[in-house]
Amino acid sequence: GVDEDGAGEAMKHYNLVIPQALFDEVEAIATRRQSSIVAIMRQFIKIGLLADKIEQDPNMDLLVREGGETRVVKL
Repeated sequence: GVDEDGAGEAMKHYNLVIPQALFDEVEAIATRRQSSIVAIMRQFIKIGLLADKIEQDPNMDLLVREGGETRVVKL
């Protein structure tokens, strides 16, 4: 079905079945961030869409900076 969020944006419903261990990780992140599981899942989907865009474009790289070092992540 389609609903609207508070900003009037059309929203789609999708039932998702995931392994318990994966759910537990997402739930722990949501708890740590004082957020909802749904909000975290939406953020992860947005990151996944960006990762797909990067993967499709040979001129783009995903960089991770950690401890002063930068590395390219291959998807």
